[in-house]
Amino acid sequence: MEHHLLDQLTEVARENVLQTYYSLAQALPETEFEKREGYTRVRGSWPLSFCHFAGEFDSRRDPDVLARELKSESQTKDGLWVFVMPGDEPAGLRNALLDNGFSLRQCLCLMGNRSPGSDTLRIEAATDADSRMRIGNFMAEQFFPFSPSNSRSLVARSTALSVSDLVYSGSISEPDAAMMLSRSKRGVGLYNLCVRKDLRGNGLGNKFVGSALRLADQYGLPLTLQCHASLRDWYGSIGFQQIGTVHAFFSGGKGRSDIL
Repeated sequence: MEHHLLDQLTEVARENVLQTYYSLAQALPETEFEKREGYTRVRGSWPLSFCHFAGEFDSRRDPDVLARELKSESQTKDGLWVFVMPGDEPAGLRNALLDNGFSLRQCLCLMGNRSPGSDTLRIEAATDADSRMRIGNFMAEQFFPFSPSNSRSLVARSTALSVSDLVYSGSISEPDAAMMLSRSKRGVGLYNLCVRKDLRGNGLGNKFVGSALRLADQYGLPLTLQCHASLRDWYGSIGFQQIGTVHAFFSGGKGRSDIL
């Protein structure tokens, strides 16, 4: 893929991730958004990462001054996540966060694919409130089996109430697989792809991603996603290319669960 197309796809992925995080946060009551000097601050009353984060950095401020400000913001019971993405400014923010006591919790690979997809399967959309809640619960149980039940319930609730599409295969009472598709102006983001444990390893995930690629192609848009490094080669085998990295930093919040 040519360099300028990669840069463009990285911008598309960044926009989609931010829109999706904001949508999940907005789905829960008492969540507030504040435009600060050079970034966006999200705060809420729920113990979830997307209710307590700073992101969308576009600042000419000194990175150390900005990191100290964020550090002071983290001195609460829920702490503060800081998501640094490709294209964020100032360039030295990641090092400044580490120097000011933030820990780097996760590095997520941003991946993109413009192909139409070939190996697909039949998928259904969860459209009513009950079916969306069922799929939200399925995703939370698959992704966070060891997290506290109240945290899983909150993730399921925000997923069900978000504006993103929830699609699945199998029956709504016992899904085989599910994913969340978040459509933004220039792309479609794939999130929370999960396959039921007893069905993993038989190619169902590949076909599910193929269906997402086919759907994005019908919109005339690329498909983007973020994943752990352990899944980079798997997504690469079905045509995705890494286009950047999301660095997730955290500080504060002693004893809280960190769902991301």
